[in-house]
Amino acid sequence: MQKILLIIIIAAGLLAQGCNGFLDEKPKSELTPDQFWQTEDDIKTAMAGVYDGVQSCFDANFIYWGDARTDNFNVTQYGNKQYAQNGLSATTNGTDWSPFYVTILRINTLMQYAPTVKNVTAASLDQYMGQCLAIRAYCYFWLARVWGDAPVWLEAYADLTKSPYKPRTAVDSIFTGIIIPDLQKAFEMLNTDHSSVYNVNKGAVAAMLTEVYMWRKDYPNALAWSDKLLALKWYSLTATADWKKMFIDPTTTAENIWSLNWDYLVDGGADISGQIGSNNTNGQFRVEDTLWNYWVRTPADVRGPLSVDLTVTNRDKMHKYYALQKDKDGHQIFPKNSEANIRFTLYRLADIILLRAEAFNKTGNKTSALAALNQIHTRAGLTGFLDTDFASPDALENAILRERQLELFLEGRRWFDLVRTGKVISTMDPILKKRVPGGPGFGDPRLILFPVNRNNLNSNPLLKQNPPYSE
Repeated sequence: MQKILLIIIIAAGLLAQGCNGFLDEKPKSELTPDQFWQTEDDIKTAMAGVYDGVQSCFDANFIYWGDARTDNFNVTQYGNKQYAQNGLSATTNGTDWSPFYVTILRINTLMQYAPTVKNVTAASLDQYMGQCLAIRAYCYFWLARVWGDAPVWLEAYADLTKSPYKPRTAVDSIFTGIIIPDLQKAFEMLNTDHSSVYNVNKGAVAAMLTEVYMWRKDYPNALAWSDKLLALKWYSLTATADWKKMFIDPTTTAENIWSLNWDYLVDGGADISGQIGSNNTNGQFRVEDTLWNYWVRTPADVRGPLSVDLTVTNRDKMHKYYALQKDKDGHQIFPKNSEANIRFTLYRLADIILLRAEAFNKTGNKTSALAALNQIHTRAGLTGFLDTDFASPDALENAILRERQLELFLEGRRWFDLVRTGKVISTMDPILKKRVPGGPGFGDPRLILFPVNRNNLNSNPLLKQNPPYSE
């Protein structure tokens, strides 16, 4: 019975094909565990399945979770107005957490069986296990931020006598029991190899811990882990002239820490292309008015024209992840049918520097906060801020968050920045009331969490919906 279950798991894609680095490995299927876990190449194949799972977690969801509910976007007539009006439901796209659990189950299976493979050195095994710990913690970090309490699986499901259902674990326990200790352990296990930006390494783990501690409002630890990242001396800011390279070929810059490579020939067209624009479809989202107007009126900021086609009036063509290519009228040429390779940026140095600016500001170090902010602001082609520009820590924090909005547009950061700083309602309420005159604005603060998808609820009788959403 156990063999049958594991055959199903493998055949269903738990050890599926990915791309680049470990993702170049080809998966195997229709095997019992005894047949599959034979050599180190089999572990590499399983790691390919883990990274493939990470790809599946994001794609279109990257936009839904990080940008769609913020002042970065409004929806077009082709988009889902539930996002524009804060009216999410249990059937809205972007509410399904199952890709995370598929990835977590792949990781748990690998972590159970990889140590049984013969002739694998302890040092090599540490690299596989360290990546697994880090990626699993990263999955739970997203689950905790998007949905709050979540079921926890830390073992392979290989015993049919055990219930496949688990209740949701409290979010604080997920952080203190899984995310933080597993990331700390992963950092110690991983060696200094950072040859592929598409694989998790010590730098990526330090970046994760920096963001985790910022989410927890533990600013001294956020600074400590960002110090560890900088101490590696692997990363540096990309020159202004090369800013675009980070999103079209992150292997050529020293700023990218961890990226995902979506190869449309292998993985099919990325859903994100249909959201932000392709040449034969209408985008689902358009740039929000205030942000659009800033970029139009601030040509010195290189990030606007390198992220958005400012020559079109419908504002739904965003090319941050595409190479610059203009037609005869000066408009950006977009790929057809989502036929484009997408390099999702999960972590890069500018993100960490701006988090450091926030942490410095929160700990009373205005000088260091301003210096960190200006590193990114001036790199964009703008004149640096002065100490006298900010009369209070709140004013400086707002400037840092604004810089993050501009710098990290389409990188899955804006929503979580607003949530962790308590600025969701103050930012979005007036925008939502303008979109729907006489409407409730943002409404119940509990709507900050996403609803649990109806399919997830139906598949597990122990789950309850996030209030005030209905099931």
